[in-house]
Amino acid sequence: MLENLKPKKVFQYFEEICSIPHGSGNVDAISDYLVDFAKKHGLWWKQDELKNVIIIKEASKGKEDRPAVMIQGHMDMVAVKEPYSDIDIAKDPLKLGIDGDYVYAKDTSLGGDDGIALAYGLTLLSDESISHPRIELVVTTEEEVGMEGATAIDLSPCKGMQMLNIDSEEEGQFVAACAGGIRINGKIPGEKISGEPSFDVDKGNNGNDGDKSCIGKKIMLTGFAGGHSGTEIGKSGGNANVVLGWFLNELSKEVDITISEMEGGLKDNAIPMEAYAVVLKGAAVGNKTDLKAYGKEEELWEEKLISCANRLQEEMRTRFSSTDPECRVVITDIDMGEDSCVSCLNAEDTKKMIAFLSGAPNGVQSMCKEPEGLVQTSLNLGIMKLDGDGLQASFSLRSSVAKEKEELKERVCSYIEKFGGTVTASGDYPAWEYKRKSPLREKMTAVYEKQYGEKPVVLSLHAGLECGILAAKKPGLDCVSFGPDILDIHTTKERMSISSVGRVWKFLVEVIETL
Repeated sequence: MLENLKPKKVFQYFEEICSIPHGSGNVDAISDYLVDFAKKHGLWWKQDELKNVIIIKEASKGKEDRPAVMIQGHMDMVAVKEPYSDIDIAKDPLKLGIDGDYVYAKDTSLGGDDGIALAYGLTLLSDESISHPRIELVVTTEEEVGMEGATAIDLSPCKGMQMLNIDSEEEGQFVAACAGGIRINGKIPGEKISGEPSFDVDKGNNGNDGDKSCIGKKIMLTGFAGGHSGTEIGKSGGNANVVLGWFLNELSKEVDITISEMEGGLKDNAIPMEAYAVVLKGAAVGNKTDLKAYGKEEELWEEKLISCANRLQEEMRTRFSSTDPECRVVITDIDMGEDSCVSCLNAEDTKKMIAFLSGAPNGVQSMCKEPEGLVQTSLNLGIMKLDGDGLQASFSLRSSVAKEKEELKERVCSYIEKFGGTVTASGDYPAWEYKRKSPLREKMTAVYEKQYGEKPVVLSLHAGLECGILAAKKPGLDCVSFGPDILDIHTTKERMSISSVGRVWKFLVEVIETL
């Protein structure tokens, strides 16, 4: 599919990478692919227990006295797909396509974050025409779910004290600092009770004594823009999980509902694009269900629910008109059947779950004073799912200020515990602090000005990068993060600019030859 794109070898390697499933937690195959590459090209390599890979190529002739350079990226991607897609994203290759200047994957995320770093790195290592110092390609695992690979990796084989992190998504920007982060997982207890729907033949059942189906509705909130919680959260768009909580809270004020199912979001660091709940007429009390079979009373319930939902949809679309113009509510029938076993929360737990979701802390918490306009502290309720013993809720917290991150962690933990929940924390990583003097950044800036005719934008990023973790392992490490244009990362709308990949490749080669 990409064989006619240039730079040819970069896109060749990128397509090979896309043919290997490599979502977070599923990196064995892509890690082994990197090792096979090193063996094929006669390069030194190391693969650790977490499947991190380091590949080293010694300096080309005449560059032996130059300082080594680390090229760094991560091998895992946020693997998401459209609900209707039949692609098994854990087993199947991505279906690549080209639309004008963009490469995309049909009905799934593309994994340009951070497959393009691997493609650049492998091309540097395999191209004998490039004059270079010692190159140390460092490829980590599980970056997207807490940076566990970077936390555990042993960098002792690496001599480089300058590092090019190719994990940014906007050409012309040099990232020189980033926020730290942590993941908080909570479990709110709530027992789902099973039982058969009640039935009273004297009510007539809508004129059909044989119809004993329990009435239920699936309420799906969909069409939200979503996106990476580090790069897109400052736009203050809708989080489908939190909006569902608001929606159910407003609905429950006017309509009697019991929650049977509830789920939303796929990754804690991706803003959820959709969430749903299955609601039933009636309530469960103690260990018994009192769910109404379909009759005239239920016809009125159904009409009232749909009428209220339509009104709330208009309120929701007005609220998010500028950020999520495609957001909408889809309501479908759920037929529990005469002989089915209905499972739902009792009235008290239904109220508790709605209250938890509708009031959950989420979004931007504070903004930086300098640079102005940058998010300083935020959190994202990325995953929620109701199972047999409660509601799972996963938050991604970020802050460039360590104290604010710790305070936000305490606040989220207290909020979960207020609802009787239990809390675990994982994936804690430090912020990458800005260095006013950076020889590497100065050299890269000079190359950029020569190639582009203007200065790059140097900035701090709210999204987490591995630079802070790796710099802590090698005190004095000089880092810059950059990359080509990649839009809507971590979503099924992700796409990567072909022309930008070419320009950044040219820039990267000149930087390598200059160092």
